[in-house]
Parts: sequence; C-alpha cells; structure tokens
Amino acid sequence: MISNPEEGKLVFCDGSVWHRLQCLRGFGEWIDSIVEFSANLQRMNLDVSTFSCICTLALLTERHGLKEPKRVEDLQNNVVRCLKDNGTAGPDGGGPNHWSNHLSKLLEKLPELRTLCIQGLQRIFYLKLEDLVPPPAVIDKLFLDTLPF
Repeated sequence: MISNPEEGKLVFCDGSVWHRLQCLRGFGEWIDSIVEFSANLQRMNLDVSTFSCICTLALLTERHGLKEPKRVEDLQNNVVRCLKDNGTAGPDGGGPNHWSNHLSKLLEKLPELRTLCIQGLQRIFYLKLEDLVPPPAVIDKLFLDTLPF
C-alpha cells in the first residue's frame, strides 16, 4: 500500500485508490497504524529484496502447535543472513557499519509489524463474526491455522 497522507488517499497493490475515510469503515483505526508504519518503511528506502526479507521474517514466527520450531528458527537465521549479505554496501552506499546500523533499525520494526498483523487478524475475525465481509480464502485459512484451539 502506498499512501498520500496530504490528500488522504491510499493506493493498494491492485491499483485501487481509496480515501482514508472509506477504509475506516472496514479497517477501523488500524488503517492509521498501517499508514504510519508504511511511511516509516518508505523513509528507510528499502530495496525490493530487503523488503521481501522483512516480510518473510514477519511471516516466519513461532506459532502454537508448531511441530518443528527448530526449522522455523533455522529459516529465520537464513533470511537474516541473506539480509546481511545483501547489504554489505548499505542501502545508500554508506558501507558495512552503516548497513549494520540500518539492519538493526530494520529488525527492530519486526515486533511492530507482527503486532499490526495480529491486529489485522483480529479485525478480520470481527468482520467475519459480524458477517460484514467474507475474507478471501487465503486469509480465512491463515486465520484458522493461527487459532490456538
């Protein structure tokens, strides 16, 4: 999602443009947290591979009922290694020390991103309970797979 806060417009990956007020009905105040997080990431000038790694790390979390948590941990370590290898020159050519600093700041964003994901799942659960909006099948499956019961 790309936002234009001055105009209150949000551009989604499918190209649709919604005004913030249109999003509030479905997303609630959560949309403001998403816009703020998105703006923070945009200021970090991430390249596609770095952004992809951060998204992957957000998805690779220990969940209730994991049969092989060690494999998840190994995968997380591999993704972090890829991030380190990708950024030896840094996002703006600042050198390895600059990249190490940048990487630390980036990894500090993960808990916030995971919290936003949980809030999104809660919002989807609410919409599903109220039968307001049927979630896409992939989101529905993800939601059901994360339930601890």
